[in-house]
Amino acid sequence: MRAGRVALLVSLAAFGAAFGAACRTDGPVLVRLEMPGVSPFAAGAFEEIVVTDFAAGAPVAGLDLGRELQTYLAAELRRAFKGRVSAGARPPGAAPSPAAWREAAAGREGAVFLTGVVGLTSQVRIAVQDAALPEGPFKLPGRGLIEQVRWTLTVDLEVVSARTGEPAFRKDYRETRDYGELDKPVEFAFSDLAAVFRGRLLPTLLGVPTFESRTLLRR
Repeated sequence: MRAGRVALLVSLAAFGAAFGAACRTDGPVLVRLEMPGVSPFAAGAFEEIVVTDFAAGAPVAGLDLGRELQTYLAAELRRAFKGRVSAGARPPGAAPSPAAWREAAAGREGAVFLTGVVGLTSQVRIAVQDAALPEGPFKLPGRGLIEQVRWTLTVDLEVVSARTGEPAFRKDYRETRDYGELDKPVEFAFSDLAAVFRGRLLPTLLGVPTFESRTLLRR
């Protein structure tokens, strides 16, 4: 009898908890979902990635932009790609011919070249913030004007087939970030923006999954 009574009490407690959960309204729940990467390349389409030194759209003082992006991407791809990743020189000329790319491949027909043109620019902009300004033509109630510097990284990306020497994929990327410090070092801005570019490139190039946040509404 005692065991049966205990079982009955446990059942009633479980029923009460379930009934209470069904009746009350819970707040939204933040969940993270793994989203499959969408790539234009089939699995196993290439066995090696050769990252070239990117052509620089415009010189950046104190930074070899093309070489820096090559070094950064090669290191990140070695962590994410199961095949071989190497660094190589871009064939001479603004637009190397298919024959030049095939010659640079040196018999590695299962490889692709990751190449393109990279640019990094900055622009000082005026932004509005919630702060008081002295009386004057720019006075807004409860608001003030501040200066920010906007850094922009552009990458005109090409994935070139070593077998044909022809581009297998092209895409233009543009990443921006604003900083309140007008003297933000160029190396710092490049590091920030290159990381954002990497986050967009790898799912496309390798089909790696991404993680996204969603708000789940419960009743």
